[in-house]
Amino acid sequence: MKKYLEILRLSFKTQIVWRFDVTMTMLATIGRIMAAWILWRAAFDGEEYISSFNFDSMLSYYIIASFLISLDISTRISAEIAYLIREGGFSKHMIMPVNPIGYFGFSVAGESLFHFGFSLIAAFACTFLFKINIVLNTNIVQILVVVFMIFLGLLFMVSFHCFLGMLAFKFISINSFLFAANSIISFMTGALVPLALLPDWIKNIMRLFPFYYVTYAPAMLLSGQYDENAISGIIIIAIWTAALLILSQFTYNKLRVQYDGVGI
Repeated sequence: MKKYLEILRLSFKTQIVWRFDVTMTMLATIGRIMAAWILWRAAFDGEEYISSFNFDSMLSYYIIASFLISLDISTRISAEIAYLIREGGFSKHMIMPVNPIGYFGFSVAGESLFHFGFSLIAAFACTFLFKINIVLNTNIVQILVVVFMIFLGLLFMVSFHCFLGMLAFKFISINSFLFAANSIISFMTGALVPLALLPDWIKNIMRLFPFYYVTYAPAMLLSGQYDENAISGIIIIAIWTAALLILSQFTYNKLRVQYDGVGI
C-alpha cells in the first residue's frame, strides 16, 4: 500500500508544475456552469418550475455536477494506456512492482485531490458571479452517504477506463470505443441534462447502471432533491465497480502474454 500512496503523492506534486492544466480545469468548470445558466435562464423565462426544479435548484444541480465532473480525470487513463501499448512504452508497467491498474488509479487520485480545491473555488465563484441561491443538503448522514457514493463512482470510472485501455492489447485502435463510451457517459451521468427530466420508465432502466450514480445521484443528493433509496444505489454501483475491477484485471492477465511491446 505504501508504494501506491507514494504514486498518489508524486502525482499530486506533479500538478503543482502543470499549473496551466489547473487553470483550464477551473475555466472548464466555470464555462459549463455559465452555459447552463444561459440555457436555463431562457428555459425558465415565464416558468416557475420545470418538472420538480425551480431555477435555483436547477443551477444548484449544475454547479454540483460540474464540480464532480471536474474531479473525474479518469478519461485520460484509457487514452494513455492505449498509447503506451501501441508505442511499446507499456512494457515498463509490466515489470514495475505495482499493479498497472493500481498505478493508474492512484495516479489519477493524486490529480483529483489537487484539483479538488480549485474546482470548489470555481464552483463557488459561479454562485456569486451569477447570484445563484444555491440549494444544499444539510443532513450529515446523507452527506456521508453521498461522499461514499462519489468515491465509488470515481473508482468505477477508473476501472472502466482501465478496461477500455486494455483493449488496445487486442485492437489496433480503440478510438471508436472511447468515442461511444464518452458519448454514452455524458448522457447517462446526467452531465448534459438532469435525468429527472426523463420519463420514469427510462429512469427506472438507468438506475440499474452505474453511470446513474457517478454524477447525477450525488448531485441530486447534495442539492437535497434525491427522493430514492441511496443505499440501494451504493449497492448497485459497488457491484458494478467490483465487476469492472475483476474484468480489467482478467483482461490484463489474459492479453499481456500476447504483448510484444518494446522500449522499457
